[in-house]
Amino acid sequence: MRLAAFGDPQYPSVSPDNADRVSDPAVRSVVRGGATLQPLPFARTEVEGIARLYRGSSQTFLGSEATEGRAKSIGRDVRVIHFATHGLVDERFPLESALALTIRESPKEGEDNGLLQAWEIFESVRLDADLVTLSACETGLGKEMGGEGLVGLTRAFQYAGARTVVPSLWSVGDESTAQLMKTFYERLRAGVSKDEALREAQLTLLGDPRTANPFHWAAFEVIGDWK
Repeated sequence: MRLAAFGDPQYPSVSPDNADRVSDPAVRSVVRGGATLQPLPFARTEVEGIARLYRGSSQTFLGSEATEGRAKSIGRDVRVIHFATHGLVDERFPLESALALTIRESPKEGEDNGLLQAWEIFESVRLDADLVTLSACETGLGKEMGGEGLVGLTRAFQYAGARTVVPSLWSVGDESTAQLMKTFYERLRAGVSKDEALREAQLTLLGDPRTANPFHWAAFEVIGDWK
């Protein structure tokens, strides 16, 4: 079973005070809106740990290689896709919600801006995936739209061809999420169903006093095929 995993993207050192340094208007708007694109050091640990479980059948994209272009071109031959990045939710315009992959202050003409937005997933990503894990903040949120249901990143990946999506319902911790995901994939590789694998991973963190608070383990859920 082939795995593609993205983690520890590179972000420019910008804040709302110096957002003008960013040339892309969409990224500039995100920064001005208060999004903190801080490094995610444990995202690299998370991806490397998961990849070891799929040794010989995994491809990892870390740091500067964790690009929007590579995410768009995953293709139908990858069955498990994992994103350990920042998640950006746009409640007013849910189709502009995004996974923040590697972002450059001044992208070249025609180069992606690094934000894999929901509308882009609907439009250009086509998968045949058993599982897409969105290991980022608030990736399970969206906006209820009449006749369409909850529109956001989860819905976009389902439309793109993911039979199961594992998103989060609130902001999550970098280190504790890495621990949760490592156990989740260990249980999957042991043959446990997706829902049970997540439950067992959550119980593992619940049993540790350092991560017993629901903040550390309760945000993630299984959407779609639970087997």
